[in-house]
Order: sequence, then structure tokens, then C-alpha cells
Amino acid sequence: MNIAKLFLIIFVTTIVMGAEAWGGTGGYFVTYNSNIEKGEIELMFMTDITAPSRFKREEGQGNYLSHMLELEYAPLHQFATEFMIEWFEDMETGDAKFTGFRWENRFRLFKKNVPLNPMIYVEYEDLDPATRYKMEVSGWINPPYEESGEEPDRERILESRLILSQDFGPVNIAFNWINETELETGHTAFGYSLGTMWMIHKKHEHSHGEENHKSKEKEEHEGGMGLGLEFYGALGDSKSFGLKPSRQEHYVGPIFMYHIDEHWMFHTQLAIGLSKASDNLARINFAYEF
Repeated sequence: MNIAKLFLIIFVTTIVMGAEAWGGTGGYFVTYNSNIEKGEIELMFMTDITAPSRFKREEGQGNYLSHMLELEYAPLHQFATEFMIEWFEDMETGDAKFTGFRWENRFRLFKKNVPLNPMIYVEYEDLDPATRYKMEVSGWINPPYEESGEEPDRERILESRLILSQDFGPVNIAFNWINETELETGHTAFGYSLGTMWMIHKKHEHSHGEENHKSKEKEEHEGGMGLGLEFYGALGDSKSFGLKPSRQEHYVGPIFMYHIDEHWMFHTQLAIGLSKASDNLARINFAYEF
């Protein structure tokens, strides 16, 4: 079975599963919006199946699964923190590795809604250079300059983002500017992400007024669906900045999200590579809000 057929089977299967599965917030895969709900605790499991680009196949990568487990807590209306671990299994070479962790923090600058609702994002990454999960895309796959020095055993990176997000009724539009700075060298890679999400809420009718009152918040989530689209990619680094798709990763990805109740959420994406340096991915996420 070729990889395109496998992507199609996963996509159709996950949409069918969505009719029996889940709820949460957001729905993007790379892009962040500015929404934070105080007191929210969310556990998310994320899995990608990836067909790597020619550049990566030349480095010995085969089709692989990559995973991330994430725990998020929002102690304040303007602040949320997350801890993530990640690992992968190569389906062709048999390689498998736990690759490290990330600690993410997001701070919304204004409690009330303002134009574009700016948010600051800071994340510490302690990862094996072999890590494969795409939390973001930045830098170069094939740099337009000669690289020098040996590759480090660990990547200790400070990632920062400027997040801009605006709701227009049920539609959210969000943009992220991404910087990834190596703490040892100060070298910074740049990336971007742009997303839009249209939320559709399907409410259920109840026969008793008291039950309607008690279920008011739950109705906002039960049966809710979202349809979205993301663009994300790399913009070079502090050595060479620019848009050169033949040497960078760039993606477009339609999103389907489904809420079954106030706790469970499911979303999936087909991320299509827009350049020779880009992979092709089928992405599946499950989350539970406590």
C-alpha cells in the first residue's frame, strides 16, 4: 500500500472516529490563538505519520510515526503553561527513540479583548537532534551556506513567538512569528504559521427547563465541530534570512475538529508539503479536559 492511500485511510477513519470521540479547545496543530481559560487542565496525545522528503530520505529516514504527550494548565486568565515529552518510531529502519521534553509558557498581554489580542510565548526545549515531531517549522533543510562544526548531542533551544489572534464571530484567525534560538551558540532560526478556524456548535434540545439550565455550558460543546486551515513554514535563520522554498519546509493543512462533550476533543490534519524539502503528514490528536 503506498503512502497516499495510507493517508487517505487514516483521514477517513479519524473523521468516523470523531463521531464517537472528543472535546477541548483550539484545534490548530502549529498555530496558537490567544484564548486561555482559567482553571483549564488538558491532557493531549498527538501522533503523526510522515512520509519524509527526498533530503531526509538521503539521510536515512524512512516513513515514521512521531508522538507527543502534553499536559497543560491555565492558573490565570492570562497565563497557561504546558509540559511535553516526545518520541518516534521509524517504520522502515526500525529505529525508535525518546527524544526529550519541552516546557512552554504563554502570557496574554491584555485580560480584555483588544485588537489582535497579542500574546507572548516562551518555550524551553531539551531535545535529541534526531527529534521528528513538528511542533513548528523553522530554519533550513538544505542551508544556502557551508555548515561548520559537529552536531551537538543535545539541542537546548529557547523558542519564542509573537501570537496575534482575532475572533470574528465563530471564525478565528491567528498568526505566529516563531524564533528558535540555540542557547549555546545564539544562532536563531525563524518560522511562521497562519491559521483560520470556523467553529460550528450543534446544540441538543432538552424537555425540562431545569435540565436546560444545568446543561447550558455543556450544550456549547456537545456535537461541536470545527473546520480549519493552516499554512506554516520556515524563513531561514540569523545566518541567512529569506524565503527559498526549495531549501525550506512549507505546508498547507486542512483541519477537522470534533467535540463530543465538555471533556473530549479530537482533531486531524493532512499536512501537504509545498516544497521539495517538505514532508507529507497525516496528523491525529486526542485531548481530555478535566
